[in-house]
Amino acid sequence: MADQGVVLIVDDTLTNLEVLFDSLINADFKILVAEDGESAIDTANYALPDLILLDILMPDIDGFETFRRLKANHATADIPVIFMTALSETVDKVKGFTLGAVDYITKPFQQEEVLARVQTHLRLRQLTKQLQEQMAREQAIRAEAEAERSRATNILESITDGFFALDQEWRFTYLNPQAEPLLQRKRDDLLGRKIWDEFPEAIHSSFYQKYHRAATQRISVEFEEFYPPLNAWFAVHAYPAKNGISVYFQDITARRMAQEELQRQYQRSQLFAEVTLKIRQSLNLNEILQTAVTEVQKILQADRVLIYQLRADGSGSGVAEEVLPGWSPVLGKKFPEEVFPTEYREPYRQGRIRNIPDVTDQKEHVPPCLIEFVQQFQVKAKLVVPILIKSELWGLLIAHQCADPRFWTRFEAELLQQLADQIGIAITQGQLLEQETRQRQELGRSNADLQQFAYIASHDLQEPLRMITSYLQLLERRYKDRLDENASEFIAYAVEGAARMKTLINDLLAYSRVGTHGRPFEQVDCTASVKQAIANLKLSIAESQATITWDELPEIVADSTQLTQLFQNLISNAIKFRSADPPTIHISAVSQAENWLFRVQDNGIGIEPQYADRIFVIFQRLHNRTEYPGTGIGLAICKKIIERHDGNIWIESEPGKGSTFCFTIPDPA
Repeated sequence: MADQGVVLIVDDTLTNLEVLFDSLINADFKILVAEDGESAIDTANYALPDLILLDILMPDIDGFETFRRLKANHATADIPVIFMTALSETVDKVKGFTLGAVDYITKPFQQEEVLARVQTHLRLRQLTKQLQEQMAREQAIRAEAEAERSRATNILESITDGFFALDQEWRFTYLNPQAEPLLQRKRDDLLGRKIWDEFPEAIHSSFYQKYHRAATQRISVEFEEFYPPLNAWFAVHAYPAKNGISVYFQDITARRMAQEELQRQYQRSQLFAEVTLKIRQSLNLNEILQTAVTEVQKILQADRVLIYQLRADGSGSGVAEEVLPGWSPVLGKKFPEEVFPTEYREPYRQGRIRNIPDVTDQKEHVPPCLIEFVQQFQVKAKLVVPILIKSELWGLLIAHQCADPRFWTRFEAELLQQLADQIGIAITQGQLLEQETRQRQELGRSNADLQQFAYIASHDLQEPLRMITSYLQLLERRYKDRLDENASEFIAYAVEGAARMKTLINDLLAYSRVGTHGRPFEQVDCTASVKQAIANLKLSIAESQATITWDELPEIVADSTQLTQLFQNLISNAIKFRSADPPTIHISAVSQAENWLFRVQDNGIGIEPQYADRIFVIFQRLHNRTEYPGTGIGLAICKKIIERHDGNIWIESEPGKGSTFCFTIPDPA
């Protein structure tokens, strides 16, 4: 099978090149490849491919810039280009089509789709060439047929395009009926007259230059041009004729307006995205407002941009302003209630925009007191959009023109409305952040006060307890022979109670110090921490005949002392709540996405699942002190240690089947 055409593939990713190359070469296309924009331009210049597949995201010069250079080169300007990219945003597609791309392929590729699109556009390319060749032949035919006025006139009278013929003196020799409404002139008024006399505004335009080029160089010319007196865009084809030139033209105003509107929408979306990003970069309310007025002033080139905040009493004032030199600032000036009465505020509350080209124009219905007030600040025109927060009028975004009256375009009004909406969102977020910051600060102060109170209370209670214990023991030794059995028992109870109180105070003190007296985080060997915890529990491990094993444990970034205390508390808990069998405790760790997951598993008595959260609450106990002594603080300390390390801790357990304490610690790697 013969080659179906030459395709240039431009992509900086080798995998993409290989996929496209294999797919298209199997379809009998001749393939050229380039890995960057510069190589693509060079290859296109000498090879002149039939179609270019062009990646957008490339180093050095991207696909859009490569496309512009190809189109700027006469040799490669007509080669159709299909953009390839992973970008799926409508704005990116609009940009590609606006530049002149014939199609858009989104990665990852579907080979059947790519092949179908390439075949379609190569076929269109072939048909276009055939059409161009046909048009060239028709041009020659038209030029030769000019002498046959009768037949040519019948043809020209029937075509839908406007047409006129000019002789060598630039006089109208013929106009078809369609030319009259397009030129807004009667044929009889133009025949025999010079075009430059009847349409003098065209002398310094492309019409004059292109028509002269067609006449002097004997070539056909094609162009689009706006003619202000008729307020219309025309697509023009001018051909050399035997005694002058022939001109076909169409009114393309509607198409051009649609293109310009599309371009304005793209520009507005770009500006909106840029300004929104700058506004959202800060959550400080004052910075948000000042950034907003600064950026809006740059976009609108207004003399002053102001954000006006409405107060509960009906008055208001400017809270942010950007004003050009030479004009009086409004910032800090209080707007009295009478210049902005309730009935004047209601339309803004409903989202209405006020576009006032001239504040003194009575048709604008601006209250006299407001006119008098704004004229203090040299305001000639203003554009006002509401800033709404939760459907309530927070204030206004106002643009002032002071030098002259100004008509604000629809584009400007819509852009300002979108920005006002974003300002409202940013203000809400800023207010929430300020509220959250205040609450966080208050909570921090409260926690600090509680920790300080716990520390002081624990410390101050130590001395009275020591005194009570000492005197009770002294009383027992000195008067042991004089006390009956009940008295000795009472003293024993008192000493035991004082000992429990001391343990409770020490545990409470340890709990309060987790967040305030911790050591700096450092690289810690978890195996070493486990061994230290076991050494600290040597006696209870021996008494209970506990067996403790562990897998290979990682090194993590942590407080080494608190990590040892964590393992010690969990091992001690497993020993305390053991079953009839000797305790068996196993410690393991596995790496997850961003954390290390530790598990401390035992064969103890277990707990009911509904108590899984309660056991980590300070002073919460599931058993009475007679069965299992303790203060109920050990697991609460574990939870607080894990929280300090930005992790989580929980238990997996069933009664009679043992317990597994799980906790996570972030892995900085």
